[in-house]
Amino acid sequence: MMFVFLYLDIPSPAMLRWLSLALVLATNVAAFTDSPSPKYTEPSDAPSQCYARAWVRAPDMVPGEVITGDVKVKLSGLCTGAESYTLGLRYKEKVFWKLRREDAPIPKMPKLTYNWTVSNSDLFQVGPFQNFRSPDYNETEWRAYESLVQDKNLWSMHEEERIAFAIKNPLAGVGKTDPLSRNFTTRFGVLVPNTNYPPGLDCRVGFMSNGGTTDIISSESIYEYFVEIGFSNGTTSEIPAGMTAFIPFYHSTENNALNINESLSPPPIHSSCNMKPSKPSVDSLRSNYTIEVSFPEGAHVYRNSSVNVTAIVHRTGYTNRTDIPVELCAISANGVEWHSQELQNRPQPFQPIIKALVPSIVPVQHSQFSQVAFPARHSPCREIKFAVTPVHLPHESHIFSSSSEPLSLSLYVDYDAVPDFSMYYQKLGHRVKLNLRVKPDPSEPWETEFEKIQWEKQIADADEFDWVPWTPIQTRHRYLHCDANIPSVILMQKQGTVRSTPVHYLSDKARQPVFVDSSDIADLRLMLPEERDLIAPLTQPSIKVFSKGEELPHRYSNGNNMQYPIYVGDTWVKKVLPTAAEGQREGVIVDHSLVVQG
Repeated sequence: MMFVFLYLDIPSPAMLRWLSLALVLATNVAAFTDSPSPKYTEPSDAPSQCYARAWVRAPDMVPGEVITGDVKVKLSGLCTGAESYTLGLRYKEKVFWKLRREDAPIPKMPKLTYNWTVSNSDLFQVGPFQNFRSPDYNETEWRAYESLVQDKNLWSMHEEERIAFAIKNPLAGVGKTDPLSRNFTTRFGVLVPNTNYPPGLDCRVGFMSNGGTTDIISSESIYEYFVEIGFSNGTTSEIPAGMTAFIPFYHSTENNALNINESLSPPPIHSSCNMKPSKPSVDSLRSNYTIEVSFPEGAHVYRNSSVNVTAIVHRTGYTNRTDIPVELCAISANGVEWHSQELQNRPQPFQPIIKALVPSIVPVQHSQFSQVAFPARHSPCREIKFAVTPVHLPHESHIFSSSSEPLSLSLYVDYDAVPDFSMYYQKLGHRVKLNLRVKPDPSEPWETEFEKIQWEKQIADADEFDWVPWTPIQTRHRYLHCDANIPSVILMQKQGTVRSTPVHYLSDKARQPVFVDSSDIADLRLMLPEERDLIAPLTQPSIKVFSKGEELPHRYSNGNNMQYPIYVGDTWVKKVLPTAAEGQREGVIVDHSLVVQG
């Protein structure tokens, strides 16, 4: 670390005062990352009958800032062997996929027949599913089907994890004579270099199917605090202390009006026995629909706000076709582009749910489902009206073209929308999903056999509808869709001042955060940003490929409990900032380093 200071011709007084600190920090980091690819180790178990919990309250990290927070460690039970506490912070991201080989399609599932007749003996059944009847099926056919589905040689499965940084800071007991407190609380500081890390994503959402015939592609990422407890027998135990987030910096760019032309097509069809999407029925005489989308006020989109969108639907088809577009709906959604060659152009049965980690907008109660807010998603729809009489194409008298009147839609972007960012395994983006409802021509084929059966079932005995409480579906509808990419989603209306462009975290010049003593934060903030940045060491990321048979689609959260891991920024906003604000109103001297939020 000493040589980096040679880049400064005349160090400032603050820089000279921090020379010794930089040497100490460099020593600590070297002791942790002396291997270019540190081995992944699972946390060891604490001695039996000793229980520990840990919490952190801290603001989100921002490039080029120094943040402060506090940590609490609580021991209960027989913990006489506990000797030390160490606070840690790391950022890790992973990718998982389970893909069926292209040359080994899933066979059709054998027919299952259910007998829903209830007998008197069923009233005395005991078991978790006593109200469900077992299906009747051909066992030989089912075993053959099951064998083909479960043959692992016909699947490609991979899980990989990258740790961008992992830092530690001794809190108590290491080289100190004071007895270790069983209810320990202290302050800490984190120096964040001028490096742009990915936005914090909420790993508590986005769970999908984990098995069967389904292809799975998933990713996770987390900034996590943890406390490492050292024991006298030489073992350690890692205790989770909550997850945090990062707010990347985006330079403002010109917000020019944007026009996009997209073709509308039927969505892929998923059957109940095979979740791989299949192509809809082909009709060479079916009309073609395209849509012209424009953002008259510019395509910069801010979270928790609306953007105006104008759309014109164009139809080209045969003159004897009577299909009519009825309604256009728009919704904002996240888009993911995978960097792995194996995942590119690979259809997914389910689109992952990706949300940014931001403080919830509802009060947090003592409930496992109330920590995360899920506002209603706005999906504006507009009725379509054609502006003029259809126009025949030159030299094609049997084909005509028509266009709708311009449709104005106000597209809302959620408060937890994810901004554009290129991560190690994927590129995050944003898009507008457009769905067009069309009244089809009677001669058009059915999209699925199920749709045909349901329609024929309801119209088979039309004279009976006067004797039942429901009414028949009067009109068939089919749906076309397309995705229009939005250039950017801006995090907020105003961002903090950054004097120089942050380095991307995948760059060779990227630096990692480093713990600092909370009492030194004021002096650190007096330093020039360029000087402060040199205190943070260069990143030394590590990658682990999980062994065959150990792969899991999710590791960073428990889908059964939406409360954990706790988002420490939520606690900070709801518990720390109100207390600090109340102290200021009452004239109490407040440590202002506690209330800095980025």
